[in-house]
Amino acid sequence: AVVVCLVVAACGGTDETADEAAPEPPARLLEDRGRVNDPAEPLAVRDVSFASRGGRVEGFLVVPPGRERLPAAVYVHGAGGDRSQLLVPARWLAARGAVALTITAPSSVEATPPGLTGVEALEWQRELTERDVVAVRRAVDALASRAEVDAERIGFVGWSAGARTGALVAAVEPRIVAFVLMSGGAEPVSVYARGAPAELRADVERILGAVDPLRAIARARPGSLLLQNGRRDEVVPQRALRALVKAAAPARPDVRWYPVGHELDEAADRDHLAWLQRKLAVRGPPVPGAPTGP
Repeated sequence: AVVVCLVVAACGGTDETADEAAPEPPARLLEDRGRVNDPAEPLAVRDVSFASRGGRVEGFLVVPPGRERLPAAVYVHGAGGDRSQLLVPARWLAARGAVALTITAPSSVEATPPGLTGVEALEWQRELTERDVVAVRRAVDALASRAEVDAERIGFVGWSAGARTGALVAAVEPRIVAFVLMSGGAEPVSVYARGAPAELRADVERILGAVDPLRAIARARPGSLLLQNGRRDEVVPQRALRALVKAAAPARPDVRWYPVGHELDEAADRDHLAWLQRKLAVRGPPVPGAPTGP
């Protein structure tokens, strides 16, 4: 039950994760299996993958035309989603003059080993969280290796579970200079510990404390965070949304609330696109014939 609660409102990062996810040389390239959209469209959407901890991560790379080195962003979906979930906003950013890479998080495709209970189940949840963080850092490696990408201007966009992953990544990945975290929340590990059987409480504190977003997000680079939340979120409790906002305070985040639910709305889309354009110095002009968003 504790692990199920975590899927709704927790995940974070540790120094151990930072060590294991240290940047790799830019020689690690994307495997490009070719374009998947109509060649007549102004933006190229390419089917790509790259190696990460324990396997390969699938992605869609969206590239605008031209030869200028551009900023870029990694997009991570919500729980149970995949690389297609945030492809539309990724295309909007690309149409404004940036490269975008949407990925499928390892936690969405890794099958839980049968029969896990107690400490083993907690350790598996921590492992999945760390794999997601490593996948984002490998995505940054892959983008930094591309001739069309300016490695000094890389951002991150995460929604729901992807936002929780972003809270962890913000603590350990200095190459990402701007994070948009949408509908992401977390509660203190002590809440989960209190709900666990007495004999597991110390293990919950130890294991889940190592992947606590409330500790991680406070170590983000000041001014690098945009947190967007719905006041009527029906998935993540308001107390969890506000806990993450409060924990991020040392990083001086830009926090915006909207009168909507978990999915957010067009106003949030407009805000996060404009914020990314400013933070990543996306200069345009917009790609002719490509939608740039609401």
